[in-house]
Amino acid sequence: MAVIYFVLDAVFLGILKPFLGWLGRQPVLIRTSRWIKSLGPYPSLFLLGIPVLVLEPLKPLGFYVMAIGHPIQGAAILAGAEVAKIVVVERLFRISRDKLLTIRWFAWGYRLVTGWLARLRALAAWQAVVRAGNHIKYKAREVLRWFRSAA
Repeated sequence: MAVIYFVLDAVFLGILKPFLGWLGRQPVLIRTSRWIKSLGPYPSLFLLGIPVLVLEPLKPLGFYVMAIGHPIQGAAILAGAEVAKIVVVERLFRISRDKLLTIRWFAWGYRLVTGWLARLRALAAWQAVVRAGNHIKYKAREVLRWFRSAA
């Protein structure tokens, strides 16, 4: 289950990277980043945990809403919670990563998870999915270019 969870997070993160880059250039977030950088390792860890504690419980709620017969609303809750969590947590982690890695147990867990992900990415199946995804992106860009030139 943990591997599936991390794979889904990695997929969503890959999709959201351009948005995250744009978000990081916004003035209010630049000021907030400076404040976060001024925090120590444990306050940074506490701050990182807040969106996880708030947004993770929304996922089972999304599944529940789907199970009671509202698949679109449930999927929207699930996707919205996942996207919001990834956007916020990824940004907070990027800002405070070096400080967080000074916490011994956190660094151990980080190395463990990144090791799993590295092994997963080395699998032929993972690489095939990445190639297929890149091919789909390439074809989508071709279609968009065709539509733009036809307009």
